[in-house]
Amino acid sequence: MLALLEIRRRKLQFGFVTGVVALIAYLIIMVTGLGLGLYDAAGTALLNLNGDHLAYAANSNFSVIRSRLAEADVAEVRALPGAEAATPIGYVAAVIEYAPEETDTAAIIGVIPGSFAEPEVVEGRPLGGPDEILIDRSWARLAGTRVGDSLALPIGFQTRNFTVAGIVDQGYFFFQPAMYVDIDSWQELNFQGDPADRPAASLVLLQGRDLDGLRGENWRVVTKEDGFNNIEGVQAQQSTVDALRYMGLLIGAMVIGVFFYVITLQKVSLLGVLKAIGAPGSYLIVQGLLQVLIVCALGAVIAVGLALLTEATVLASDAIPINFTTGAMTTASISVVIAGVVGSLLSARQVASVDPIIAMQQQ
Repeated sequence: MLALLEIRRRKLQFGFVTGVVALIAYLIIMVTGLGLGLYDAAGTALLNLNGDHLAYAANSNFSVIRSRLAEADVAEVRALPGAEAATPIGYVAAVIEYAPEETDTAAIIGVIPGSFAEPEVVEGRPLGGPDEILIDRSWARLAGTRVGDSLALPIGFQTRNFTVAGIVDQGYFFFQPAMYVDIDSWQELNFQGDPADRPAASLVLLQGRDLDGLRGENWRVVTKEDGFNNIEGVQAQQSTVDALRYMGLLIGAMVIGVFFYVITLQKVSLLGVLKAIGAPGSYLIVQGLLQVLIVCALGAVIAVGLALLTEATVLASDAIPINFTTGAMTTASISVVIAGVVGSLLSARQVASVDPIIAMQQQ
């Protein structure tokens, strides 16, 4: 086959192009993985809640941080006709010292023990009392905390010790590992005033149908996905990552296009000879595009290997929020191949326009 014969004959030139394609594909895969990692860190604990809808305070602009619901509001939401089940949940961020002079921030989520909002425990046991806490695996990896250990959570200027009852696998909330306590403890952690003036919940988690868009005087219901998309910074963050990915594909298409256009110009006289002896222009175009496919596919495979190697070495810790999935790497690789083919269409046009007589005169 003509395309393979030329690649074998000009190994150094095509090897260089393949290396450039591999670096471009590697960059796009890394950006895609970063986008997925940031997406997960923004609120997987919210998306993993065992419910379909969330009720926010009407004046919170769908912000978990600003949403505060009174007991009467929670009762109204629970009484909605379409609500099969409803339970209040709370949120507060806390700085926890897990070792001498070693601290980190965690998302403390208040739930009613035994309710469907309490996550499934993968190690240990569920919440059994007001002084117990469930921690996420991400916190356990970070701090080395185990079942039975004690964590001191701040309450005003004091701290309160909680015993780790179990470990869950819910992920992050606002880029913080999630922890779960009973909702009365959440109220105490979040509000130190008169207990009668404390909000009952930040949100109400609902299971049911036809609830999206329902609202009352002090609350409004949205889907869990809409609640996630309204987390501060999520949309801007994903738009930035998408822009970087698309820009990388555009640059890749241009670079690959220029490389193959230059290669085509270098062999105009040879193309003229082939046309003169009867090779149809369509055949030469197909051979050129086949070269692009081979180079781009090989570069994408190399890029996937580099990404997996990076994940196993540099990204082995949780310090960088990056996530590689098979679907994401496959999509990124296919996108690079498509971008390369699109970029090489200029070369295909040049091949089609070669005049055998003029080309042989230039030889």
